[in-house]
Amino acid sequence: MTEESRVAVLGAGLAGLATAAALGSAGFSVDLYEARPFPGGRATSWPVSGADGEAGDVIDNCQHVLLRCCVNLLDLYRRLGAEDKIRFYREYFFIEPGGRTSILKRGMLPAPAHFAGSFLGLAFLDLPDKIGIAHAMHVIPREFRTRRDLDQISMLDWLIEKGQTPNAIERYWRQVLVSAVNEELDRVAAAHGLQVFWLGMLARSDSYEMGLAAVRLRDLYDEASLAKTGAVRMHHRAPVTAIEYTPDSGVTAIRVSGQRVEADYFVCCLPFERLQPFMPELPIEWNAFQHSPITGIHLWFDRPITELPHATLLDRTIQWMFNKSEGRYVQLVVSASRSLTAMPRGEVIDLALRELR
Repeated sequence: MTEESRVAVLGAGLAGLATAAALGSAGFSVDLYEARPFPGGRATSWPVSGADGEAGDVIDNCQHVLLRCCVNLLDLYRRLGAEDKIRFYREYFFIEPGGRTSILKRGMLPAPAHFAGSFLGLAFLDLPDKIGIAHAMHVIPREFRTRRDLDQISMLDWLIEKGQTPNAIERYWRQVLVSAVNEELDRVAAAHGLQVFWLGMLARSDSYEMGLAAVRLRDLYDEASLAKTGAVRMHHRAPVTAIEYTPDSGVTAIRVSGQRVEADYFVCCLPFERLQPFMPELPIEWNAFQHSPITGIHLWFDRPITELPHATLLDRTIQWMFNKSEGRYVQLVVSASRSLTAMPRGEVIDLALRELR
């Protein structure tokens, strides 16, 4: 790297923002190109219309969550000076149909036994469920570090191998993992499932704590915060329209809104379906990539409906509820929501209200 080394970063989603912040901190001169008028990609905020078409609230497109074990995302927030805008919660609320609520939180014992007390008190699990889960959790640290076939089997395969009951799989393992990785257990490699539980639930007594933005997602990152990381310039409404590439020279330039842009280095942080038209000759099996949908449902009520800050909802399509404003505005989240993507909007809302009720 020379003092004048320039990097062009394509796309200002979280990947692009993290790339730009890290390179800016390392002394590179960075230009970050984003097609939309604001950064954040899928982790952003947008205005909703109020009554009579008037401007309403600015809301997050979906509830984004991090744990204390998400060290890379926390590092990005630290670089941007936004770490004090994240609020962490130490209790997880599990609500069964009918309203019975169980709480998972750490106790006085050190990791990995810090959940022992509250885990034994979880009312939605039977004794055989808890015995099986405890056995599986006991072997996770060893198998995550030493077992070599975890990329070849699914998380569901691993759970069946470990003798987990159907109730434990559905109400505990699936409830945690589908929300964490946005994919079903039979489509997740066991390596990733074990990583979630090792890093998020076992390695440290505080690693499970759930962090939620105390401000709108759009307020976590902007030009001013990026400038704190170094020579980083954000270009809004600057869609990449072409990538100049040859097998011998690699990427030599990009075109942004029709203008040719050169740099010493290029980093692509675009979704795969955006990159393929620009570089179809790359030796990549494009059909191997698929999106897993996630659905956020925003509901406003004329009175508070809950005092809980958040809760996971058992035995329902809706997986999580988040209290966004005094119990009157709640956001519901369904990860890996393929069952909802073809449903009309009204049917999704009816389903959400029925299950929330």
